[in-house]
Amino acid sequence: MKKKQKQILHGLVVLMGMTFISCSQSTELTPDDSRAQGRLTLILDSNTDFLGSTRAVNENQYKNIDNYDVVVLDKNNIEKLNCKASEITNKMPITLPIGSYTVKAFNGTEKPYSRNEFYVYDEEQGTIQAEGNHTVSLTCEPTCGKVSVAFEKDMSNYFSEYKVLFKGTEAMGSDIVKWEKNDTDPWYIKLNEGGETVQFEIHVTTKDGFVNPNQEKDAVKAGSFKLNRNKAYKMNVNFTHTPTGEGAVDLEITIDESTNDKEVEIEVPTDWL
Repeated sequence: MKKKQKQILHGLVVLMGMTFISCSQSTELTPDDSRAQGRLTLILDSNTDFLGSTRAVNENQYKNIDNYDVVVLDKNNIEKLNCKASEITNKMPITLPIGSYTVKAFNGTEKPYSRNEFYVYDEEQGTIQAEGNHTVSLTCEPTCGKVSVAFEKDMSNYFSEYKVLFKGTEAMGSDIVKWEKNDTDPWYIKLNEGGETVQFEIHVTTKDGFVNPNQEKDAVKAGSFKLNRNKAYKMNVNFTHTPTGEGAVDLEITIDESTNDKEVEIEVPTDWL
């Protein structure tokens, strides 16, 4: 996965050569088993491109490595270590039996869509050899993309109601996410690796005097765009008004891929649905 303009936040967790610490660790070693153990070093980073704060969630808490859970599973999926990163940072080292391991680190709760939390995660495989040292590096990233909408400030002069509906991702299923005209908090939408295409519908009710004779007062304009993990996208909804005897109002839609500081125009149908 390419990572552009990353804000990488570094923490170091070292697991090498000790018996027990305060968090949950399971081993069955005895002093005679010294050749059947090895040392594991975990380097833990957090990379979230859309950091900030909203009314519902403080995104910056995801850059604090101490907030992350660390889990180590052996080849039989048996848990050998389960700790908060804060419990093992700067601790004396621990040992683990030789063998293959899955090392995971995560923070938050994964949901198909949410306004108050999201999930940051990474996992890697590793093998500990007898009396050996093995390093596993994890870079935790969100499993979601971030979506917000900005309506042009004068929309209310021409439309009595307006909102945007988002749908179409695998995790959402048949559910629909709504952005009402007075909303301010973004949506965090779970995505498959590689991103997914998100469909949208803009629903408007046009005020009297601005309705084209070929249109209904209640109308919908639709389109789609690609949404990627760990990227923030803002949909800008603007209107065009052509003052004629008939009156004519239309919508212009652009997607601001804010992590790249550029506007990317998306294709939408030219006709109202």
